[in-house]
Amino acid sequence: MNKPLLKHSVVAVALAVGIAPFAIAQNAASEPAATVYVTGSNLKRTDKEGTQPIQTITAKEIRESGAATVTELIRLVPAMGTDNNLDTNDGGFSRGVSTASLRGLSSTSTLILLNGRRMAPSAYADPNNGNSTLYDLNQIPINALERVEILKDGASAVYGSDAIGGVINFITKSAFRGSELSVRASANDDGEFARKGATFFTGLGDVEADGYNVFFTADVSDRSRTQRDEVRDIKFDEYKRLQNRYASPYGSNISRAPLFYRESAPGSGSFTATPANAADRFRAPLDNCPAERRLTGDASMGFTATSVFFGRTFCNYDTSQNLEGTSKGKDGSFLTRGVIKLGDNVRAFAEVAYARTERQYTSSPIAISTGVTTNFTAAGVAPSYQTILPIGHPDNPFPTARASVAYRFENAPSGTETINQTGRLLTGLSGSNFNWDWETALLLNEARKEDGYNGRLHLPTLRKINQGATIASVAADPNLFRSTRSDDRSRIAQIDAKASTTFGKLPGGEIGMAIGTEFRRETLKMRPDAELAAGNIFGLANVIIDGERDVKSGFVEFRTPFYKNFEMDFAGRWDKYEGMKTNFVPKVGAKWTATSTLAFRGTYAEGFRAPALSQVTPGGAQFFLSGLFDPKRCEQDEKTPKPGASEVDCSKSASGTGGANPDLKPETSKSYSFGILFSPTTNWDFGLDFFKIRKEDEVALGSAFDALRNEDNNPGLIVRDQNPANFVLDAQGRPIPGTGPLLAVREPWINQGAMETRGVDLEASFRKNLGSMGNFSAKLVSTYVHAYYLAQEKGDPEHNIAGYNAGLVDWNLSSGLDVPRWKTNMSVSLTRGAHAFSANMNYTGEVSLRRKFDKDVTYAMPFCHYAPLVNSTTTANFPSASGAIAGYLKAFPDCAVKEWVRIGVGYTYTGIKNLSLTANIQNLFDEAAPYDPRYGAIGASGYNAGLHNPYGRYFSLSAKYSF
Repeated sequence: MNKPLLKHSVVAVALAVGIAPFAIAQNAASEPAATVYVTGSNLKRTDKEGTQPIQTITAKEIRESGAATVTELIRLVPAMGTDNNLDTNDGGFSRGVSTASLRGLSSTSTLILLNGRRMAPSAYADPNNGNSTLYDLNQIPINALERVEILKDGASAVYGSDAIGGVINFITKSAFRGSELSVRASANDDGEFARKGATFFTGLGDVEADGYNVFFTADVSDRSRTQRDEVRDIKFDEYKRLQNRYASPYGSNISRAPLFYRESAPGSGSFTATPANAADRFRAPLDNCPAERRLTGDASMGFTATSVFFGRTFCNYDTSQNLEGTSKGKDGSFLTRGVIKLGDNVRAFAEVAYARTERQYTSSPIAISTGVTTNFTAAGVAPSYQTILPIGHPDNPFPTARASVAYRFENAPSGTETINQTGRLLTGLSGSNFNWDWETALLLNEARKEDGYNGRLHLPTLRKINQGATIASVAADPNLFRSTRSDDRSRIAQIDAKASTTFGKLPGGEIGMAIGTEFRRETLKMRPDAELAAGNIFGLANVIIDGERDVKSGFVEFRTPFYKNFEMDFAGRWDKYEGMKTNFVPKVGAKWTATSTLAFRGTYAEGFRAPALSQVTPGGAQFFLSGLFDPKRCEQDEKTPKPGASEVDCSKSASGTGGANPDLKPETSKSYSFGILFSPTTNWDFGLDFFKIRKEDEVALGSAFDALRNEDNNPGLIVRDQNPANFVLDAQGRPIPGTGPLLAVREPWINQGAMETRGVDLEASFRKNLGSMGNFSAKLVSTYVHAYYLAQEKGDPEHNIAGYNAGLVDWNLSSGLDVPRWKTNMSVSLTRGAHAFSANMNYTGEVSLRRKFDKDVTYAMPFCHYAPLVNSTTTANFPSASGAIAGYLKAFPDCAVKEWVRIGVGYTYTGIKNLSLTANIQNLFDEAAPYDPRYGAIGASGYNAGLHNPYGRYFSLSAKYSF
C-alpha cells in the first residue's frame, strides 16, 4: 500500500468552496511546480499553499452555485457576515450598492480588489457605522470572472487600509482566444425575481507565439421588479397569523381626500384630535374618495380605541402597491485587456473597463401632515414648513379657528433612481531582469453616482397653500413637483511599482523578497441638486463633500524557508495619509509540515483602516435632528429659554452632518490564525483554521449633545444664525455674539468602541476517479463563530453576542448585527463524459432574540424580547420587553429566527459541438425564508434580508456557444 502524502495543493483544496481539478491533483507530485502570485502576497511561490488561509472559487464552482450575481455568490461564503448592503430595496444612504463584510467586521473592513488592485470606493457618504467606505460588488460582472480569491485574514501589511477583515480579489479572464456567446435566464417557480442576460467574449493572439494577446468581453443583464405582495416564499402563514399581514388593504389614512384638524389653541401651532373632541376638531370628508377605498378603522389596522380613526370611515391609500420584494434593475459592462511582448523579458499591458448599474425603487407619492417639517440648504436648515390654513381660507372647514391638513399628492411622480457608473484604466510594464521580477503601472479608476428623487415638493409653490391658494390648485400647479439629481464622484489615481527576487540560501531553499511602493490620490466630490442646495425642496437632505488627499506607501516582504518542512513569511507596510502620522503594520506567518500527511500553520497580523474621505472632509450627509437642548439659548433645566430665546431652543430641530475631526485616529486591529491541515489518504483533505480578530477605535459619529456641550472648544461644529437681532441678551439687554438660533450641528467623527470575533473555519474535501463512471468530488466549507464581542463606547463591558442579535441581547448596543454561529456550504459533483451533475446544501444558523444584558447589567434569567410586557417593578429579572407580537412565544417558544437549509441541484451538458447547456435549481425543496418578527410590521417584509432571501425554488438556464 502506498503511503499517503500531504499534497502540495492540500491547503488550496481544503480552503476552497470548491477546486475543480481533483482528478489531476492526485498526480501533482510528479508534475513540474508552477510559480504563481497568490492573493495576500507580492512574492511568487510554487503551487503549494503558504501560511495564510485563502479560499478560491473557480469559474466552474461559480456556474454550479447557480448565483446570478457577484453579490449572490459572496453571500454563499460561510465566512461572510450578515451586515452587508443589498441593492434589492431602497437602502437610504447606501441606496443602489451591494457590499461584502468578511467576519461581520463591516463593509469598510473588507478590501475589494479587481485583478489585484484596488477599486475606487463608490461615491457614497453613509454616516452609519461600518458604511463609510463602500465597494460596490454590482460593478463586477460575474460571467467575466476566472476565479475569486478570498483571504480570510488581516492583510493591511500587504494592501494597506480597509483590509482588517480580509481581502476579496476578483480575477477576470486575463487571456482569451476565440469567441464565445452565452445567454441566461432565471426566475422562481412563481415567475418572480426574474433575470435575463447575455455575455460576449472574443480574443486573439498568443503572447508567446504571436507577441500579443487582446480580448474583449461585454455583459448586459436585466432584473424585473417584484412587488412585496407578490412575495410568497417566506413563512407567510406565520407572518399572516402573527402580524395580520394583508388582512385588510389598509395602507395609509393620508390620501387625496384631505383630513382637516382644528388648532388646539389659538397660535399654538398644535393640531390634534381624539375621539372625544373629534366633532369639534376633526373633519374627514369623503367627497374625493371612491367607495372601494373607504375603510373603517379597527384593531387589525393597528388603530387603538384612543385613535380618532377607530370606528371612523376614512379614505385609504394602499401603500403596499409601492412596496418591493426586489427593485427593477439594469446592468451593463465591458472589459478589454491587451498584452504586448516588447522583448524576451518585457511586456506592456493595458486594461480598460466600464460598468453601469441602474436601480429604480418605487415609493408612495409624497404627502404632507400637520406637523412641522425641517428643510435643508447646503449650509444647514431652510425655513421649516407647516401647513396652516388661516381663518377664511377656502379649504378651512372651521370658521373660527385655523386648521391644518394631512394630504397625499396622488398625482405626484414617485420613486427614486440610482445610477452607478465606474470607469477603469490600467496600463503598465512588467518584466524580468537581473534576477528580479518587476511590474509598474498607472491606475485611474472613477466611480460616479447619480441619485434621483421624483415628485418632491417645491417649497415656494407649496407655501401658496398658507397664502390662500386652494389645495387643489396647488396640486395642479406644474411647478409643484420637482425631480432632484445629485452628481457624485469618487476617484483614485495610483502609480505603483513592485519587484521580487530570491537570494541567499537556507536549508529549505532560497530566501524570497519583495519590495514596492505606491502613490495614490483619493478624491470624493458630492454635489446636490441646485434647488435642493438652495433650500427650495420640501423635507429632503443634502450630501455635500469636496475632498481629496494623497497616500504614500511602501512595503517589504520576505519568505524564509528555514528547513524543507518549515517556512516563515514576514511583511511590513508603511502608509502616510495626508494629515495623519505615518502608519506601520507588520505581519508574520509560519508553516510546519510535521509529516507527509499533517501540517500546521499560523499568522499574526496588525491592521489599520484610515478614516474615509467622507469622515475627514467638512460636510457630508445631512440628516434630521430633533429634540436638541441648546445650552447657549436655554437654561440648565432644559425648559426655560434665556432672554431673547424661545421655548423652541430647549427642544430644537436642526440638520446634522459628520464633522471633520483633526484628532481622529485610524482604526487598528490585531488578528491571529492557527491552522491544522490533514490528508490521511490521496482522496481526503481536512483543514481547520482558528481565527481571532480584534478591531479597536472604530470611527463613528459622535453625538450632537457632545458637540453642543463643547461648542467653544470645537469651533466650526455648530452653525448658528448670525443675525444680531436673534442673539440671546445679557443682563444689560445687549446681544451676546455667537448665540444665534441653532441651524446645524456637525457631529464630530470620533474613535469609539471595539469589536472582536473568534471562531473556526472547517473544510473537508473528497475526490475520486470512478473510471468509466466519471470523476466524483465532494466539499464541505463551514464557519463557526465561537465568540463575537462588541463595545459601543470605550470602557463598555464586552459580552459574547454570538448566536444573537447585538442590539437585543445587549440593550445598550445600537447595532442591528445578527451573528449566527454556524454557516455551512456543502457541494458534490460528478462529471461523466458530456454530462456534469452537481448538488449543494447551504445552511444558515438560527439567531436568538433573547435579551441577556444591558451594558453592565446581566439579567439573572434571559428573556424573550417579544415576550408579553412585564412590569419591571414587580419582576426584577424581566425588564419591559416589546410585547409587540401577540402569540409569538406560543408559536416560537425558543424565541429565535429559525435556521435555514437550502438544497440545490445542477446539470451541464456539453455533448453538442461548441455548445454548453446548464440548468440549475436553487432551493429545490422550496424552503421559505424564516419568519423574523423584527420585520413584521404591517407592510414590512417578514424576513431578514441580511440572513435570508425570499426567492424560494429558483430556476436558472444558460447556454454558451463557442466559435
